[in-house]
Amino acid sequence: MDGQAKSSLSVDWRWIVAAYCYLVLFHLLPTYLMGGLMIFPHFPGGGGGSGLEPSDLATIWLLGGIAVVSFIVGWRSKGFTILEPAVAGMLYAITTTLGFHELVTAHVRDRVALAAVFWLLIVMILSVASAWMGEAVQQRTLKKKEKSPNPEVESGALGSH
Repeated sequence: MDGQAKSSLSVDWRWIVAAYCYLVLFHLLPTYLMGGLMIFPHFPGGGGGSGLEPSDLATIWLLGGIAVVSFIVGWRSKGFTILEPAVAGMLYAITTTLGFHELVTAHVRDRVALAAVFWLLIVMILSVASAWMGEAVQQRTLKKKEKSPNPEVESGALGSH
């Protein structure tokens, strides 16, 4: 290879580092701060009712935050970037497994290795799926810009003069 043609399976390490930093900054840090400040939301109807329990919100936050970060990386990166959020997600899953032992093993009972493997698989699948959706949105946006007769009208730059 001459260095100019990029393989479709090449890995852009900058996006791995960026995705990992986004996960730590926008997911782990708020989680740590909410736990440290003892902020626990109260939902009407909780505690046996039909409302959301705090553990439901924790699950939504845990998986939803990873999905949102992976989607944004897939959407905002140039080119085909699906592997990078998956690698960053696996590194993040290892970080949370080592840092928050009770987070992963809360409901597994003495099966720490199995819980860690499941956590890694869930994060990897979620990261790949979310990054793929982000890539799909990126491709759709690029196709719209190519079809638009005046790209300034599409971006809204025409009215800002």
